[in-house]
Amino acid sequence: MNTPFERCGLKERGKKSRIRLARYAGALRVAYDALNSWASGVIITDRDGKITYANLSFLRVFGYRNKADVLFRNATDLFTREEVKNFFNVKEVIGEARGKTEEFFARHRDGTIFPVEISSSIVTDGNGNVLGIMASFIDITERKRFEDELKKSERQLRALSKKLLESQELERKLIAGELHDGLGATLTNIKYSLERRLDELPEEREFLEQTVSMVQEAIKDTSRISRSLRPSILDDMGVLPAIRWFCRIFQEANGGIQAELRLDVQEGDVPDPLKIAIYRIIQEALSNVAKHSKAKRVTVSLKKVEDSLVLSIGDDGRGFDITDPKLKANGVDDIRGMGLTSMKERAEFSGGTLDIMPQKDSGTVIHAKWPCN
Repeated sequence: MNTPFERCGLKERGKKSRIRLARYAGALRVAYDALNSWASGVIITDRDGKITYANLSFLRVFGYRNKADVLFRNATDLFTREEVKNFFNVKEVIGEARGKTEEFFARHRDGTIFPVEISSSIVTDGNGNVLGIMASFIDITERKRFEDELKKSERQLRALSKKLLESQELERKLIAGELHDGLGATLTNIKYSLERRLDELPEEREFLEQTVSMVQEAIKDTSRISRSLRPSILDDMGVLPAIRWFCRIFQEANGGIQAELRLDVQEGDVPDPLKIAIYRIIQEALSNVAKHSKAKRVTVSLKKVEDSLVLSIGDDGRGFDITDPKLKANGVDDIRGMGLTSMKERAEFSGGTLDIMPQKDSGTVIHAKWPCN
């Protein structure tokens, strides 16, 4: 029989136990209410992947009316693909310390398939023993629809931009032809006509010679503008002769810059659709070198690497900091003024990629690559 003191001690311990239990129960109610109030659908599974808890948002996301419809079902029943089942195979993930977030296709109660984003983590007890998995679900149907529409718009914009570039090239070709065959030929005829008059009108010889000189300059300017718009050598002889010609003209016009050319391909190695893109990228890149780089040497390389064409243009100039949107350190107000966007678009629209690798005070390398097929 317990003494009065012992009975008093038992009562005190019982009171403390009841207080602790009440606190635990209160904490559980708070946790339960918090899970039920989450906007994301939440489930908890046991070690075998059977659902032991589901909040109200989960029922709404998956279209269930009562928790009894999902409790003790295997979580793999919620999905459609075999690899997703492995995601919820608790026995496979026991021992993992970190959760993960992934996107899957889930099965609605009515059988329709919809995309969900799932974040999961392992549930353990106070001793670190694995009890199961807790996962939250977000219906991302609207997000996916928006992403699909955005991708569609981007594809349409890219197609429109590609058509615009093609139209610009065609227009340049037509204008260059008109300048060369039309205006150029007319100016040449005027020059010959004036030269024939030199001996016929000696009293006007000085005036005629000055006029012939001005017409000759106009012919040179017309020829220069025509070549800039669309060099006939590109269409008549191919991209490799056009590159050689342009690099020679570049070096003559920029005597302080040495242009080194390395063409390790044959004309037949360059598909016709890529020729104008490659030529324009070189043209724009060398124009940037002349305007902004203060380089002494530039190297243009075109070669075939396995099943790809690789174009590389590098200089030893001052480079620039591409993270600076204003590029003030190099006196360039806008990165678009350097034609970098145009070069990237030309490469991408023709099925390739282009990377710009500038190093401040260490020059710039432009690297473009196209699959040969």
